[in-house]
Amino acid sequence: MARRLNRDYRSKIRNVPRRLRALEWWSGTFNDAARAEVPPGERYWNYKIPVEINLVEGKHSSTAIKADCAQQLINACSNLISAKGDSGESVRITTVICLPDMFTSEVCIYRSEEYFQGFVREHESEYGSSSIITDRSLAREWGLLLPDNVKELGMLLDYRGYEDPDDWFTGERWYYGNVR
Repeated sequence: MARRLNRDYRSKIRNVPRRLRALEWWSGTFNDAARAEVPPGERYWNYKIPVEINLVEGKHSSTAIKADCAQQLINACSNLISAKGDSGESVRITTVICLPDMFTSEVCIYRSEEYFQGFVREHESEYGSSSIITDRSLAREWGLLLPDNVKELGMLLDYRGYEDPDDWFTGERWYYGNVR
């Protein structure tokens, strides 16, 4: 299963049911604790969502398709948390669903708690801000099923790190898994 970047949004993506079945199969491969191993010296590792960009972004992608993809990311995270169990190694396993750029979504393994907290901490600076989303739930909005070992945390990002306002970014990051 491969990721594919093709920003030609003019053509409709074909074989959506087959692609969603392949993603479901992929999420099942996270029943192996070895997938939670982070290479020595790394504080973070990830598995990007293995789909074509047009499946989760652009005019031919639908909320239903995005929800199916998000559910498989959550399932992969839950499978990995269960497979890892209490092995003694301190790692945090999450899935992050990025909106509007869902193609950047991934299953994440954090060996460094400080590194993880840098993503989910509220802050404000001259480059932008991030805040916790308290009045909404993507799981409720999209009808996502959260297994018992998965919690939800939403972050609103407003990034202004570039001089050109056309490069400023506003988006949401929804974290699932070991987030609290």
